[in-house]
Amino acid sequence: MEEKIEIFESNDNQSQTDFYRKFKEKLNQAHSFPTNYIFKFIVPAEQSNIAMLHAIFENSNASFSSRDSSNGKYTSATVKLLAKNADEIINYYQEVATIKGVVML
Repeated sequence: MEEKIEIFESNDNQSQTDFYRKFKEKLNQAHSFPTNYIFKFIVPAEQSNIAMLHAIFENSNASFSSRDSSNGKYTSATVKLLAKNADEIINYYQEVATIKGVVML
């Protein structure tokens, strides 16, 4: 079965509320919950950023893997967890967004 991947781009005219509402709709269309979900992040390679990321997922039984960039300025992190619903996924994204310099893929 072929899946269609849609890219969400920043739109200055779109509020954060609208973005997350549409994202929730897409999550519910693409997944049957509970489901294994994979988050991908890039953060500046400072120990405090990595610690904040781990703290956000601390009580979720998530598994982490990470890799430093070739120049050592950034760390890419993959977080896998069993998500109960779309709201849980969105809540994690909103918490991670508080980390300065994070890129969420």
